[in-house]
Amino acid sequence: MNYQFDFKDKVVIVTGAGSGIGRSIALAFATFGANVVLMSRNESKLNETATLVRAAGGEATVVPVDLSIFENIEKAVARVKEHYSRIDILINNSGVTRRKPSLEVTEEDWHFVTDLNQKTCFFMCQAVGREMIQQRQGKIVNVASIGGLLAIEESAPYSSSKGGVVQITRVLACEWAKYNVQVNAVAPGYIQTDLIKKAIENKQFHDRIIARTPSKRLGEAEEVVGGVLYLSSHLANYVTGHILMIDGGLSAYGV
Repeated sequence: MNYQFDFKDKVVIVTGAGSGIGRSIALAFATFGANVVLMSRNESKLNETATLVRAAGGEATVVPVDLSIFENIEKAVARVKEHYSRIDILINNSGVTRRKPSLEVTEEDWHFVTDLNQKTCFFMCQAVGREMIQQRQGKIVNVASIGGLLAIEESAPYSSSKGGVVQITRVLACEWAKYNVQVNAVAPGYIQTDLIKKAIENKQFHDRIIARTPSKRLGEAEEVVGGVLYLSSHLANYVTGHILMIDGGLSAYGV
């Protein structure tokens, strides 16, 4: 058994790859020799990531795309298949949030968050899953959140959408295991990225999170990478339908 990560020549799609967790994941795969397909709406940020990926020794393909629009998903996946002829790994990392009290959430807020977080996750899995089922192998890792498993105040659309990601992961794992396609998720806690920057600027909120986190700090984007690499590797061939919490112990905190 080879106990090292080896993604040489593997074709890996990373959504939300322009910054934060997505960028860190893309760089990690590049370090281990993968061909990384970078997707998000921000082309300039994707190009920054691509430069870093190539410097790390990987091959980068930039696909600027708004994945919240259904038609764009099929086109983007077809472009990857046409270029590489296969897709080995999908990392569904795209995510947004809008924090506000539930009584103030508008329909537009709801669709903005759930379309990118939940709808995109499912239909990316569906489009890539078709290719993986034909190949009779593949790895999908969805980036969920502790918000999909625990209640976070003033985050009803976000928590609902990430809860949906958790259930999408479990359902597809059950359906596709027979095709040798493993579907798992990581559920990060409070990671220092632009997604939570505004929230943690509130000292009361920040201090409350730290008080309930056994590690007594926020996480870094790079600290999510190890779990993603493991679930994407041959070492996790018997792991499917699993939700890996990466949260400094926050989800284990007692009352």
